[in-house]
Amino acid sequence: MPDPFGERPLLTPAMTAGYDAVPEEERRRLRSYLEAVVAVRPAPVHTAVAFNALYFGYDWAGDGYGGSPLSPDAFPVISLGEGAPVLPVGAMVCIATGSDPLFAEIVHKEGAHPELGPLGEVPIWVSGAPVGAEGPGRPTSAPMPCRRERLVPDVHAFGSALSLSSAQLLRLRTRRRWIDEDGHLVVDVRYPSPEAAQRDGLTAYAEHLLTTARDQLLNPYVPVSLAELVGGTHDDDLRVGLLGLLDTVRGVLYSSPALRTWGHYAMTRDRLAAGLRDRGPLGGDDLKSLVAAVEHAATPAKRRFGLSSAVTEYTAVGPRLRAFPGSADVLRGVGYAAAVFRANLALADAVRGDSDRGLFENGSRITLDDAFEGGGIWRSHHPGAAEPAGDLLVPAGRGWASSLAPAPSRSPEEEPEPEEDIEPVDVPLADDSDLGLGPV
Repeated sequence: MPDPFGERPLLTPAMTAGYDAVPEEERRRLRSYLEAVVAVRPAPVHTAVAFNALYFGYDWAGDGYGGSPLSPDAFPVISLGEGAPVLPVGAMVCIATGSDPLFAEIVHKEGAHPELGPLGEVPIWVSGAPVGAEGPGRPTSAPMPCRRERLVPDVHAFGSALSLSSAQLLRLRTRRRWIDEDGHLVVDVRYPSPEAAQRDGLTAYAEHLLTTARDQLLNPYVPVSLAELVGGTHDDDLRVGLLGLLDTVRGVLYSSPALRTWGHYAMTRDRLAAGLRDRGPLGGDDLKSLVAAVEHAATPAKRRFGLSSAVTEYTAVGPRLRAFPGSADVLRGVGYAAAVFRANLALADAVRGDSDRGLFENGSRITLDDAFEGGGIWRSHHPGAAEPAGDLLVPAGRGWASSLAPAPSRSPEEEPEPEEDIEPVDVPLADDSDLGLGPV
């Protein structure tokens, strides 16, 4: 099995130019290692986490990052319920606990808007809203917009020597002072600018490595340093090379026949199938119920004189999963990330396989509207025939768009010719909303 610290490096200069520039033999070796990493990691593996494994030397058969050259004492410190710097998926952090430090790798994050309901109910304007939006049609004017986010840390990524015991973690979850009862961090993240808030997940992670974690990135003891791969330490060269490496890793994950992907996340087909066969909480039966609930969410009630007018409902996956009996234990720790992955993929499979371009037999059409908030927000619309064209699994942010003031009316001479299909409104979505779907 290829090894980052082996005689033949897994990362090569060709990879800094992106996936398309990499010879097939180099792709094959990279794919073999990453498939092994995805198979043993307890959470779906984000492209940034897969990059970390390659770059810092994750021992998939042993102690994780325990033998890597990383210096945990240099990780940024974060605390539950407090303001936090921008921490993309892949960031290595130290969670303040008041006693022993808790080192972790952020493996999943999503929006945790305070107005999401316990059954996944979503105020329409929240779906697809820009970071810091203050209400329907009211984007923020703050130069440093803020958003509440849920960060899911893998607290065992650094091996047994740097991990707390099960009893210690249970005490931390019970006290809910440093991590919440699920072992997660819900923090208010302030972005340095509106532009920074709109970065996709990989660009945000590259910026994190080039700034906050620069010493970590340029550590001379990593298997192969980025500076060596690009031939220097000039910022522009490092940025281009780093984005190229991330594109290569993403392409390798997408190309693997052993994996399925959702956005930037990957899981083995075997593990996904095992989860669907499970008859326990959030197993196959509950996922079928979730799909049915989203499908029927916007079905109008029958009235004496026929059906009511069009109805639109928005459902956030993360909160909705918590409503299933017995789900609490499944959603603790990184199990939450796995459950959200499976749920989104089940909905995507239903849209692609059980509907006519998202139109179901009951007359409702289902589309993905926001890929980040609440683990993903799905839009159910009835009647579904009058939907815009486009990829149903590319988030369109129609909830937020519908809250904006209508455009000024035009005179008859200025009116454009009517079109049969209308393209979705292009609403900027931050972080992992640019799904870049691979084979699903």
